[in-house]
Amino acid sequence: MIRLLITLVLLAIPHALLAQAQALRIEGAGEPAVIPLAQHRGHPAFPVTALRRLGADVRTSPEGARIRLFGDTIIFETHSPFFFVSGRPQQLVAPVYSEGGILYLPHQFFAEWLPARYRDRLRFDGGVLRVLDGGSAAANATSSRSTSSSAARNSRAPADNKRVVIIDPGHGGRDPGKPGPNGLKEKDVALQVAKRLADELRAREGYEVHLTRTTDTLIALADRPRMANEWKAGRPAALFISIHANSVTNPSVKGFETFFLSAARTEDERRVAEMENAAVEFEDGGEAVESHDQDLDWILNTLRNDFYLRASNDLAEVIQRKIGAIHPGPNRGVKQAGFRVLIGAFMPAVLVELAFISNREEAQLLGSATFQRRVSRALADAIDEFFRTHEHLWVSDETT
Repeated sequence: MIRLLITLVLLAIPHALLAQAQALRIEGAGEPAVIPLAQHRGHPAFPVTALRRLGADVRTSPEGARIRLFGDTIIFETHSPFFFVSGRPQQLVAPVYSEGGILYLPHQFFAEWLPARYRDRLRFDGGVLRVLDGGSAAANATSSRSTSSSAARNSRAPADNKRVVIIDPGHGGRDPGKPGPNGLKEKDVALQVAKRLADELRAREGYEVHLTRTTDTLIALADRPRMANEWKAGRPAALFISIHANSVTNPSVKGFETFFLSAARTEDERRVAEMENAAVEFEDGGEAVESHDQDLDWILNTLRNDFYLRASNDLAEVIQRKIGAIHPGPNRGVKQAGFRVLIGAFMPAVLVELAFISNREEAQLLGSATFQRRVSRALADAIDEFFRTHEHLWVSDETT
């Protein structure tokens, strides 16, 4: 069990995050500089002094740092994921930390927050943070407040106009998922609904859509969030949704529920996580994953300050509400558990159980093209609403 826990923490979480992180290269502000990547409890980070390459005035102390950049005053506190920009609170995916007398900021600050706030001055792409004004960052650091206010207003739009949605059809290949009494396979339902959802989103404006699989093939659980992070490519406006069908031994149980990543609170939440995590048995060299509350709490300690956990809960809430408007079964609510497919997704991430494939009526429902269309539209409506109401996740909330 201990070996398994270490594997989950050291492989599933850090490697998924580090897959999108690398040494930071700063260009356009004098001679190019390469800032080595560090990591803290699985979270990639860079020293705060890297901001000097952008013309920032950086003053550090054991308590944190005070930065002056592009007319903004930015204050960090050691061991806290919260920071302040001109007096207004912001939040990072992981806490700022100090090691060897050096203060480190999460990779997210450089790859997402800076380009989103100063979108007319900075751009992050493929590990390169590029100054867009031909190298006069130092002059910009002392520019007038009116110019800074204009940049803040411009930063209200996402750095990329496309909202990135990664759809994950559960199971696949030699992993069929759970079977229905009518012969329906969970893997087939998940793929059909995922494709319909992708088509629905692509028909609407402003979406970039990716599927972790488009055919009947097996994708390792740990690879799915890694793929999502790569498609996200450092852009902040992104989410991950994994699609499944539920199953229990009692054939009378019906309904739909949506999960986000956190410690399971009930036996039923643990049951669903164990059922979906068992897909690892179909992977080469895979082994069954056991679930234990105390051990899972230990794993999730690395995610306590995750900027996206609260957003994932919000996404699950709106999904339940939208599906509830078209689903004949009971709304079983938003739940939480330790799903491997959600660990390491550097974005709001949920797992949706559309219905109980073990129930004869709901198995027929899942196989119905009409229901698949209706539930895909409901999911698309939920995604629309989530992005519309959560702009603060990727843009500045400073008012002028």
